[in-house]
Amino acid sequence: MLYGLHRRERKEPNKPTVLPGESLFHKLTIAILTSADDPPMDPTDNSPLGHEEAILRHNVRVESFYSAFNGIYLGLALFAAPVVAVAALKANPLLLTILVSSFPVGAFLGPLWAIAGRRFGMKRLATWGTFLASLPLLSGFWIEDAWSFTTAMATSMVLISAIRMGQASLYRVVYPEAQRGRVLGRFTFWTYLTMVPSVLTTGWLLDKSAEMYRVVYPLAGLCGLISCVFYSMLIIPDAVPGRRQPATWLVKLRGVERVLRSDRAFRLFEIGFFLSGSSFFMSSHVVLILVSQRFEFTAFELSLWLSVVPQLLLALGSPLWGRILDRIGIIRCRLLISVMMTVYLASYFVGITTGVAMFIFVGSILQGLSNGGGQLTWYLASSHFAPSADEVPLYNGIHFVLNGVRGLGMPWVGSILYILSGPFAVLGATMVSLASIPANLRALGLPRLPPIHDDEPRIASLEVGQKPLAS
Repeated sequence: MLYGLHRRERKEPNKPTVLPGESLFHKLTIAILTSADDPPMDPTDNSPLGHEEAILRHNVRVESFYSAFNGIYLGLALFAAPVVAVAALKANPLLLTILVSSFPVGAFLGPLWAIAGRRFGMKRLATWGTFLASLPLLSGFWIEDAWSFTTAMATSMVLISAIRMGQASLYRVVYPEAQRGRVLGRFTFWTYLTMVPSVLTTGWLLDKSAEMYRVVYPLAGLCGLISCVFYSMLIIPDAVPGRRQPATWLVKLRGVERVLRSDRAFRLFEIGFFLSGSSFFMSSHVVLILVSQRFEFTAFELSLWLSVVPQLLLALGSPLWGRILDRIGIIRCRLLISVMMTVYLASYFVGITTGVAMFIFVGSILQGLSNGGGQLTWYLASSHFAPSADEVPLYNGIHFVLNGVRGLGMPWVGSILYILSGPFAVLGATMVSLASIPANLRALGLPRLPPIHDDEPRIASLEVGQKPLAS
């Protein structure tokens, strides 16, 4: 259950716990967000647990609104951008590779974002990251060529890494571990519920006129700015003084060496994650090019099967993946995802080589289902393995840099394989995905590092200036 936090018996009613903005509209939103097995909130509960529960409700609400508005921005910046570049601006493979590489390149800034988050607060980092990343989309009205479009989208994609660092670091602080997968599954659902129609609408409008990107991108940037307002309303509960660590690069490097040497489960998990992600980055743009050449798909059909269907299934499957993750654990979840990724890449390869569109459709469906779990495990990996909340930014830094390495290098590897071997580049990506399965199998059964300062689950260094909330 999502909000059941071991309530205490109350003999007489107290003053209701009320947070700002408890309107009928917000109550309706909570009713939509809450499953049938979630117990109703007790409006007379003013105990410390009741206050904590009210804060949890508030945070789920505002982050859900943030996810919904931010989904429109992310849909245009990440998933519609390659289709727009190819269909409307006739981008060449070089520009398409730059677009695909730009998003993970920002992960190399992970250590810098971690330091900035400790200095200014992770919530501020995510809020200002969203604000700055939304600005390049507002320039879409004046963009006239593929190079300008690629520059604007690449800038926005790089800044998304700041948002991810802030969000991923706060999940452990804001949401209980036993419910974290389920809560994040709901946020992912709202993100892709708005993202998918945005991408689909963009493809449909491009079929009407290639100039429609001048309209949709400024609107997406505006939605990104609106989402900043909701994220700024997030409450960081019960901050207590944490362990202050020197922020020198030498100390950071020693911390990275210590984690990779001592945390074998995390190391194997990251190896498997790296290989799975590499197969994705090697193949995504190559599949787009090969499908557009092999089949007579319109811009709408390309958007539908290579973007909309996978993202729609990602959205619909995320709540289920959240329950699966909470039940079987993150490593078994990654093992299942690796198997599904290998199958969908094999399906793409067979469809491209045989010319049978049904294999493309099956590959898109399996890609969406696997990506639903992939999103959750990407965000929760560091929170799961870090022995304390204070260690989450360090684990995130490792996680982000490895993501940047594969995201920067593997699209070029995929492009080179495409030039040399054509559709067999997809087969190469399939083999890389297959190699991730043994790493996940070896990680099964390995213990996590024992918790550090387990009596300090929330630390002030994650949100500078956040005062403890009164009981």
